[in-house]
Amino acid sequence: HTNDHHGHFWQNDHGEYGLAAQKTLVDNIRQQVVAKGGSLLLLSGGDINTGVPESDLQDAEPDFRGMNLVGYDAMAIGNHEFDNPLSVLRQQEKWATFPLLSANIYQKSTQQRLFKPYALFDKQGIKIAVIGLTTDDTAKIGNPEYFTDIEFHVPAVEAKQVVEKLRQDEKPDIII
Repeated sequence: HTNDHHGHFWQNDHGEYGLAAQKTLVDNIRQQVVAKGGSLLLLSGGDINTGVPESDLQDAEPDFRGMNLVGYDAMAIGNHEFDNPLSVLRQQEKWATFPLLSANIYQKSTQQRLFKPYALFDKQGIKIAVIGLTTDDTAKIGNPEYFTDIEFHVPAVEAKQVVEKLRQDEKPDIII
């Protein structure tokens, strides 16, 4: 699991960050896990946006393309994904080869979710459900001009509803 990437797709002057280093680390961990007969999920807690100009000026395209190469399985949508208009986030979804998840982001006018609430994975016969949630503080700390038709429901309430639906319909072995 990673979190708060904030545009650091390149290593900085202090040898910190960088998706190339992350890929090396993840590949090493993946090899160790597979060698012991296991498997893994690589998840992001979001906040890919807003960090360094190289990323910001490209709407985080290098970050999402790099995350594809690292091999992410899913990402929860973070509050900083709303530092830009929804159209940018929709473009980022197209760049990503993994789902961007949030069970608690709704379109006000339709009361429909704007994103997939969860993704399902089968790892060695174990059915795993991963739910995405976004802090409802996003509406307070983000740019209000981008929330004209978006609302953030309470994450705990949405999580409970999604868990109940998953248990009833999908019957996963594990829910994250």
